[in-house]
Amino acid sequence: MKKIFCVATVLLLLIFMGLGTSTWAQGNRASFNATQVNPIIFQLGEQDKIYEEMVAGHSTLLDACGQDMNLAYTKLMGMMQEMEAYATLVGFDIKGVSAWMHFFWRQDGSIDHIGFHLKPNSKNIDPAMFKAFLEGFTKQFKLPLKHSKKYAHYSSFSFPIVKHSTNSYSSKSTAKAN
Repeated sequence: MKKIFCVATVLLLLIFMGLGTSTWAQGNRASFNATQVNPIIFQLGEQDKIYEEMVAGHSTLLDACGQDMNLAYTKLMGMMQEMEAYATLVGFDIKGVSAWMHFFWRQDGSIDHIGFHLKPNSKNIDPAMFKAFLEGFTKQFKLPLKHSKKYAHYSSFSFPIVKHSTNSYSSKSTAKAN
């Protein structure tokens, strides 16, 4: 009788330990997913739920520039020229790359995240290599623009970047009636 009691006790302990481990693992998996660090660089369409939350939590680059389109354009083009310079510095051939990109900045101008999608007409590059390049860029670049909130901008870029002068527009109309 004593032997049966011991065997039953051991079996019950093993069952409870197994259930406890399973419950613990499920609880930790849930808490890990809830606190999972958002990827710094990601392909648009890979992290839809995280992406939607990021978009909702950011104001726009135009807001950060006080609704000054020329300032926003100048800041953005300056950053893209810095990206090209970084590509040259690290030996990454970015010429011919065409992508939709969504930049997310912290309040101090440092890059929090970049989402990208290579366009069909882009030069054929390995997305993992492009991710690595963008991650390196985020570590060394800071947009010289501070704002009270995090801000973001979504746009399309093709390299090399051609910067148009913001001063080329005349206030005098050139429109003519037919």
